[in-house]
Amino acid sequence: MKIISLSILSIALSASLFARENPFEPTDHFLEQKEMIIQANERERLQQEQEEINRKAKELEANKTAEMMTKKEVKTIKIQSAPKAETMMKKKAYVPQIKENFKVLPFVKINVVNDLLTIKVDTKYKLLNQDILTPAKKLIFDFEGKVSFYTVRKDIISESFKSFAVGTHMEEGYFRVVIDLPEDIINYIEKIDTNKGIITIQKK
Repeated sequence: MKIISLSILSIALSASLFARENPFEPTDHFLEQKEMIIQANERERLQQEQEEINRKAKELEANKTAEMMTKKEVKTIKIQSAPKAETMMKKKAYVPQIKENFKVLPFVKINVVNDLLTIKVDTKYKLLNQDILTPAKKLIFDFEGKVSFYTVRKDIISESFKSFAVGTHMEEGYFRVVIDLPEDIINYIEKIDTNKGIITIQKK
């Protein structure tokens, strides 16, 4: 029995040595372990790459959010500033107007508001004629009516109008209103409403 066992063991050892002629050839177990290590390293590398991608994505999102917040703040400032600027413009627009009212005669009134001058004459006195004295920069309006009064002259506190004068020509049957201008007559617009007895003169 011992001889048989030794023979069997000898045969087994011979078979084993025959199967591994090169003792330095890697075993299947080694190759499996090596493959597992390679796969583990690859997974770790991929995980690190994914973590880096996620980190950069978060940084980019944070930068975008910060930029949007900054733009929103700037927009808010502009929106808040706009009403202030508009209010300032409105304040400038509502600067007290230059007004002058002259009751020259019971039937003649002259009003000045900034660049607009209005002559109001009782409608029973019809406009007969109007004239322009270009070199003298004067506008002349003649109204029908034999009325007696002293000539009235007044300076006007305005950059658009210098003065006016109202005088009578009773013998000829009319009275005259003269507006003295500081600039060429071409710089003014004139409108006449004979039905209401109103003449408006406005600087362009």
